[in-house]
Amino acid sequence: MKISLATTLSFLILALASNSLLVLGTSSVPEPLLDVNGNKVESTLQYYIVSAIWGAGGGGVSLHGGRNGYCPLDVIQLPSDTQNGIKLTLSPYNNSTIVRESADLNLRFSVLLSGRDYCNEQPLWKVDNYDAASGKWFITTGGLDGHPGAETLLNWFKLEKIGNFPGTYKIVHCPSVCESCVKLCNNVGRSFEDGVRRLVLVRDDEPAFPVVLIPATERSTSV
Repeated sequence: MKISLATTLSFLILALASNSLLVLGTSSVPEPLLDVNGNKVESTLQYYIVSAIWGAGGGGVSLHGGRNGYCPLDVIQLPSDTQNGIKLTLSPYNNSTIVRESADLNLRFSVLLSGRDYCNEQPLWKVDNYDAASGKWFITTGGLDGHPGAETLLNWFKLEKIGNFPGTYKIVHCPSVCESCVKLCNNVGRSFEDGVRRLVLVRDDEPAFPVVLIPATERSTSV
């Protein structure tokens, strides 16, 4: 049985097209985030976000009184590497259980901010309004869970790989939940304000805050 040149070319073109689609399909899915144990990070579990640099790099993230001494509470880094900070959850915009690199996330502390000694607000990270006195955008709390779009633009963060060590990330504010919106697009770093390491958006020529994720809850195991 003879096969014409035209038929052969058609098969080759189809095979190449299928292979290209396969490559595109596999490369379009970001890698899952990994905790310090090498396990995939899940939205149903709790974690500590801690400095990837031990010793002088400091500890984990926590809460501190706002720059006015009151509310809203700002997100800070604790000074000692023996302090893991406050545990939190990472919730992807699409409600996925597996948390992936560069996915828009809500970062929520697992603490209730109410009562006489606390602010009556959600312990969810957001970028505060521009602080003209310091020239900085501070990371504070009081964001709204979910509802991806223009009205919640300042509530979304991402974790992206940094350096050569697996499971080491930087925190980024560059939301993709509203493509048509004018938005900030910066790494999250640290600024020493009144003796406190407050988290802020930083310029490209300023260092990002390298972090790792330490599990705060036991993973369920099948028997």
